[in-house]
Amino acid sequence: MLDKKFWKKYFTVYDVLNIVIPYKELMSTICDKADVKKGDLILDAGSGTGNLSLELVHRGATVYATDFIKEGLDIYKEKNQNAIAIQHDLTERLPFPDDFFDKIVSNNVLYSVSKKDRRFVISELYRVLKPGGKIVISNIKSGWSPYRIYLSHLVKEYNNSGPFILLVRIVRFIFPTMMMFLYNAKIKRDSGAGGGYNFFESGEQRNLLINGNFRRVSEDVEVYADQAILNTGFKI
Repeated sequence: MLDKKFWKKYFTVYDVLNIVIPYKELMSTICDKADVKKGDLILDAGSGTGNLSLELVHRGATVYATDFIKEGLDIYKEKNQNAIAIQHDLTERLPFPDDFFDKIVSNNVLYSVSKKDRRFVISELYRVLKPGGKIVISNIKSGWSPYRIYLSHLVKEYNNSGPFILLVRIVRFIFPTMMMFLYNAKIKRDSGAGGGYNFFESGEQRNLLINGNFRRVSEDVEVYADQAILNTGFKI
């Protein structure tokens, strides 16, 4: 299983995704699905470098960003001087009281949690969500391809900006982009036999929420250039 040293290196180049159109669309979709209201108290469970947290803050929410890698949280705090950033392993009890948050979001986190621990993680997210509160969760799916994400970006960038701007941006960001491909390849390899990561099959994430007592759980929605699955649910 990939260790903390890997994730520290991963986060040093992770923010190259901020120029990737399918990633930006994913951040926007998660926030739209969360139906963010000004003053909402939101947990970003597994926040990484805080890109989703920052978008939620821009929409008026108060966000608690949690991640088990300190370096990711440090990058987020550089972006947001008022960041509420808490280092925490989601496989342990969350440091919040019952019925605390209005909304919970989580993006590309649960695939890195072993299947035997996922029910506990979901139960903790359920515990800290207020009755009537909403959860929005997205994870890359089994068989996903980072190349399809990048190809989707190139097509959209070409259509939006033309060939010259596309070429300039490819040259400018070629190194961190190639490093992201390398790290993503390592993540995919680790999901094989003996690996620690398990990507989601169709319906699996939805059933995880239903079995965790969430209600009005949505059908699977494919996002991130159709390489990830998003579901929403409510605590009734």
